[in-house]
Amino acid sequence: MAYRWSRVPMAACFCLVLLFMPLSGCGFNESARHAQTGLLGILDPGATYTVDFWEAFPSGANKDTVEQLAQQYMDQHSNVTINLQAFDSYDTLKTRLTAAIAAHKPPTMAQVYESWAAQYQQTNALAPLQSYLSGENGLSQADIADFYPTLWRDGQLAGTQYMLPFNKSVEVLYYNADLLKAAGIKPPDTMSELEAAIKKVSKGDGSRWGLSFTPQVDEWATFYKAFGGGDFISADRKMTTFSEGANAKPALQAMDDLAPLADSGAIHITREDAWQNDFTSGKAAFAIGSVSHYPYLLKSIHNKLHIGQVPLPAGSGGRYTSLYGTNLALFSDSDNAARNAAWDFMKFLVSPEANANFVQATGYIPVRKSVYEGAPLKAFYTRYPERKVGPESIAYGFVPSILPAWDQCRSTITTSYTSALTGQLSSDSALQKMANTCNYALALDS
Repeated sequence: MAYRWSRVPMAACFCLVLLFMPLSGCGFNESARHAQTGLLGILDPGATYTVDFWEAFPSGANKDTVEQLAQQYMDQHSNVTINLQAFDSYDTLKTRLTAAIAAHKPPTMAQVYESWAAQYQQTNALAPLQSYLSGENGLSQADIADFYPTLWRDGQLAGTQYMLPFNKSVEVLYYNADLLKAAGIKPPDTMSELEAAIKKVSKGDGSRWGLSFTPQVDEWATFYKAFGGGDFISADRKMTTFSEGANAKPALQAMDDLAPLADSGAIHITREDAWQNDFTSGKAAFAIGSVSHYPYLLKSIHNKLHIGQVPLPAGSGGRYTSLYGTNLALFSDSDNAARNAAWDFMKFLVSPEANANFVQATGYIPVRKSVYEGAPLKAFYTRYPERKVGPESIAYGFVPSILPAWDQCRSTITTSYTSALTGQLSSDSALQKMANTCNYALALDS
């Protein structure tokens, strides 16, 4: 039915809109009605809602914790159903999300990486959060200030908030405390101290490595920054800068400093998660990985050895660490009413109580300062003091680029970096390959 506003007084029609809230007549769609009445993000107790949440927690503590939090929310909101769709990996999640967006059938909300969000927003697939943030069911300025600034800004695209931080983590240096004590070595604080420690604790017969790790773009990028490297991509987004001018030296040093140690056998280069077996079996004195790995490492050692963690060592350019993990986003083609419930659920997931539970169960870092400083985590960190390293490293966290083309760059840099460490490519050749492939990806993306 079409209503003609010219024949109905404005006040009367407004009353009709309120009376017939489920209808979309009078020229208003539901999002406009919610915006004008201040109901954006507000749940109607007389309505039912279904939220489809696509995530990548298929097993373990992550799966259990998200399921428990979803159930806790539904217990508090009997009219909301949270459908968790867990995919086996982030790659699978991204593939399914990209296809669903193209078909205009996305979930209500999902975990997303920054570069995914930038790609999706090229077609306005994400729902901006500002109206939700400033609405009656939004977040106060005090709430927003409570989030770590680095993590809050990580959810922005061109200054607009599209995401809230969720399962965030940083890379740290794990160490075998028993081996270091026996060798009279303190946990290294600088890259030169780490290299010296690796040499000292490794054994030439291959029975022990100083460091075991699976090379990825993130380690190379961290070392590049630590040795004084600047930006990775030019301001106009058209070309890489990590191989140009003064940046070339730290880019090469990020490979050259460790390559001789890998060649001598002091560093064991692994694939995927094999470094964890090296470390938990006591065959490697050091390992590099996300703080989210800690619960798995702890479970694997069965109290057979004592492990610790410290921030990644600093270089001549300072201390840095890769910022890992995804954010939460809403999708513009999803049902309007479902998005209200999804927003409310998102708020719940990043609330101090829920985030404190999530951190303790999974190994991820708190996203809010009040969570880190609150009583539950104070008691938790008293029991596991080494776990404080993660939140204490947030200030050093960085993301090289959120451009969609960076996904292709990541793959090329990882393979080239690994080839340089294993002697299959010279560092110069590896760096040139990184730059050429990334520049090609940037050209296609522009």
